[in-house]
Amino acid sequence: MKNQDHMLWSEFLGKRLLLVALSLGLLTHGIIVYFTLPQTYDAYVHMFFADHYSRFWFEPWEYRWYTGFLTISYPPLVHQLLALISKVFPLKIAFSIYAIAIFEALIIGIYRFTKMFYSKQTAGVASILAVVLSSLVETLHVYGQVPTLTGLAFLLNAIPFLYQYIKTSDWRYLVMSLAFIAVTVSSHHVTAIFGMVFFIAPAMLMAGVDSNPELGKKNLFGRFLPDLLVVAWKKKKEILFFGFGTIFLAISLIFPYWYWSRTDPITQVSIPHGSRDNFLEETSSGLVFYVIPLLLIFALLPAISYLITRKKRHLGWAVSFFTCLLLGSGGTTPLPKLLLGENAFNILTLDRFGFWASIIAIPYISHFLVSFLGGNIKKYWTEKYGETSHFLISGLSGFSYLLFIIYIFHLASFRPLQPKSVEIEPIINFLNRDDHMRWRYLTLGFGDQMAWLSSNTLAATIDGNYHSARRLPEMTSRAVERLENAKYLMEEGMASLNDFLTLAEKYQLKYVFSNDRYYDPLLFYSGWNRTIRLENGIMVWEKGNISTIQPIKPTELNPLLKKAWGILPVSTLLVAIGLTFVYLFHFKKTQEELLADEEVNRYPKPVIYSSAWLPFVLFSSFLIYQIYELLLIDEQKDPSTTIYSHFNHLDFQRFEEAFKFFKPGPEYSLDQYLLEKSVSDGGLLPSFAKLDGLQIDTLEIKDNSAKMNVHSTWRTSLGPREKEEQMNLEKIDNKWFITPPKLEIDIPEEQVITYTYTLFKKMGKRVVSSFPTVKDDRIKKPFAGFYQANLIQIGEELNLTGELINADNIPITLALKAVLTYENDSTATFFPQRNIHYNLAPKASTWFQLPLGSQSTDGDKKIKSISLELETDISERGYIRGGELTYKLLTENSSESVFEASMKNPFTGEITIPGVLISEKDSLGRILQVELWTHPKSIRSGLEGTFEIPLQKLEARSKVLNDFPINLKINGQDRELLENKPVSKERISFLPHCFLSQEIYLQ
Repeated sequence: MKNQDHMLWSEFLGKRLLLVALSLGLLTHGIIVYFTLPQTYDAYVHMFFADHYSRFWFEPWEYRWYTGFLTISYPPLVHQLLALISKVFPLKIAFSIYAIAIFEALIIGIYRFTKMFYSKQTAGVASILAVVLSSLVETLHVYGQVPTLTGLAFLLNAIPFLYQYIKTSDWRYLVMSLAFIAVTVSSHHVTAIFGMVFFIAPAMLMAGVDSNPELGKKNLFGRFLPDLLVVAWKKKKEILFFGFGTIFLAISLIFPYWYWSRTDPITQVSIPHGSRDNFLEETSSGLVFYVIPLLLIFALLPAISYLITRKKRHLGWAVSFFTCLLLGSGGTTPLPKLLLGENAFNILTLDRFGFWASIIAIPYISHFLVSFLGGNIKKYWTEKYGETSHFLISGLSGFSYLLFIIYIFHLASFRPLQPKSVEIEPIINFLNRDDHMRWRYLTLGFGDQMAWLSSNTLAATIDGNYHSARRLPEMTSRAVERLENAKYLMEEGMASLNDFLTLAEKYQLKYVFSNDRYYDPLLFYSGWNRTIRLENGIMVWEKGNISTIQPIKPTELNPLLKKAWGILPVSTLLVAIGLTFVYLFHFKKTQEELLADEEVNRYPKPVIYSSAWLPFVLFSSFLIYQIYELLLIDEQKDPSTTIYSHFNHLDFQRFEEAFKFFKPGPEYSLDQYLLEKSVSDGGLLPSFAKLDGLQIDTLEIKDNSAKMNVHSTWRTSLGPREKEEQMNLEKIDNKWFITPPKLEIDIPEEQVITYTYTLFKKMGKRVVSSFPTVKDDRIKKPFAGFYQANLIQIGEELNLTGELINADNIPITLALKAVLTYENDSTATFFPQRNIHYNLAPKASTWFQLPLGSQSTDGDKKIKSISLELETDISERGYIRGGELTYKLLTENSSESVFEASMKNPFTGEITIPGVLISEKDSLGRILQVELWTHPKSIRSGLEGTFEIPLQKLEARSKVLNDFPINLKINGQDRELLENKPVSKERISFLPHCFLSQEIYLQ
């Protein structure tokens, strides 16, 4: 009778705790999720897929990313449900509604999952724990991974039915388990392929042991394993039915996904991911992908390890738990790569294994908490140390964990994961007018908000945010997930971005929306022109002479597969919901509920003490370290630390914080510091650069003074730059301060400077009409001509060099390309990179160089002919190339010349990046090479800058090839070289090619 009363009380309390957990989940996550989703990694990506299904439910071809891809590359159920909700609510609200609904389903799943292990009371505590479990909080509020949560929620609801089916052989449990498995398969492919293995096999083993109580009493290395095989053989029919049913559902429900994987396999360079790092070396990766989601598991690992290895029924869960914990450690040890293999290790994001380990641990954590808060451990503790001691350790551990969860909710505030929010309405308005949607665009510095922009427009971008769908060779050949964040991907990211900016015509890329001025120099020198700064501060860059998007034939897919993709996944959810109601009202009441009667009445003392103190120690230590790192770290404890801290603040342009490292005194104020920075700093460094490395060498150090040599390395969009400087420091009140540098004042002779700019405005002939005025908007093509075109061979590399002129009386923008025809009649197109002036003032000329790659010795790949094609258009901006340039030769030998150049700035604004276009010619005046050289410091108005320019000469190593005819075309018409070009006797010549960031020509 007492046992029955205990079960009734446990059932009553368990259900009440479940209701409390559901209410807490709604009140916490339901309120917060709308505000955290803009900072998550993946929320906007899933909204984009949802927007696709909202617009094109039965059409899997999505043309807006990567010149087109198939959405069957990701299971559709979550995105289709979001699309349905978005028919009633805005997309962000729809995402929030779905996220909290699936989190509630996950809480129920954890409750039912835990009932396989322990009592309903423990299951109720597990459901409350799910609300605040750090791995779940991070998955939703940091990653925004609702498909992962959806797959897990339905998998956890399926596992108890599987357990009951294996134990009782009742086919109705089989139907229920497969119904939930079907939803899992339709929601998330990784959970279906990998995750189910870690849950299904242990559940079957547990059911086998529980159906034969004597089996669990046998020795593990004695009769247990052989007898377990006997039990499995007796249950072979149940196992086979479930196995074949699961395989059938996994293949049939998302067959188009498997078809896509087979016919269009992912062949691309692996993209680095923080979850594969060595967490001892990359501590930031370890924090996000291992410590934050698993800190509670580590704190209670002694209790978990004891409970999970205590009985044979938990053997499968122990293997899964420790395996997932090991795989989640990434590259910290070589074991995960050995277990997964090279290919899987480089494809999977390994944090999901740690995530699954945390879910497996929930029943064991809950059982320990029940025992510690109101069970045998509490009784032991209070008898030995008193009620007050137990209350304090419980309260302190709980409070520190609560602060830890709050820290996760606000992780984006402490460690920004995304750029600041961008208002997308002005961009949408820009794309909607003047047929701008007829070209592709690119965003820079948007973060995952680029997917949110795509969700709100039908315009196409060359970029995308789902790397498995990438098929463009400029992206798949490098470890680049997306172009938008190229600067964070070092050389490979910038190389890929440079390819797309150069090959803009190939992909009909005409517009770039830049939210980061870091990319401005690369855009300018790649031939892009600034057009307008939108109301949200986004700068729009445009490239002229780009053809409109050419129709691309979508990848063919059988119409039957399209229908199945749009119907079957949603049907699985409807079937699962319908069967659940049938189970609850007609089946469950007639069945004896199969609950585990296992109770652990005694814990070893080492487990009690370690699990009692570790949570408080770990969580409080973590929080203290975070507070110390954010607020209390001594940034001026020694000269090196002071300089590192100073440069760190400078790198993020926190000038007021950087100023605090200078020696305090009335003679050097913050106002003076900011004024001097505005005068002395500018140009490529540091205005358009990101600090990459800092090397500090001690030249002299005394008790209260030091002299340090600082070598800084900077990343810029034009390549790496280095800077070396000396700093003097003084020690005052146990803190080191930098002695303020003395500014060398350089004041222009003329205090008032005027300059008459020759400005042009292209009005066009469009009428006020919503219809394109194709004929009325046509403007004449400006005249241009070639002075020379040469094919130059340097080693095995070929280059096409030459000179052209704007022969018209209006400024023009150029689009130059070389089309090579080979012996097998195939063609290849090459574009100039930065070695050309893309905008020319009237009568101005420019040199150019187009790299053609290596010369092929293959008969079919030998060059047959070369066509050099030039397209021109009227320009109203970008034709002011710089100030007055003079130069003289300093030193020269057979391989190198060094020049001293002086450039005077006659403009009213500064020359931000002084640049020089250099050409080397042979004795006949033929151009052998063209090179762009840029200076890292700006030149203020009215001043003059002097700098040395080294040039590696190629005349001795180059050869002019005359074997291949070069056909010249300008605006589609055949042309010949212009005559009577005066040949300069100078073998090396210079042209100014400067970047002016103040946009003096945007009038």
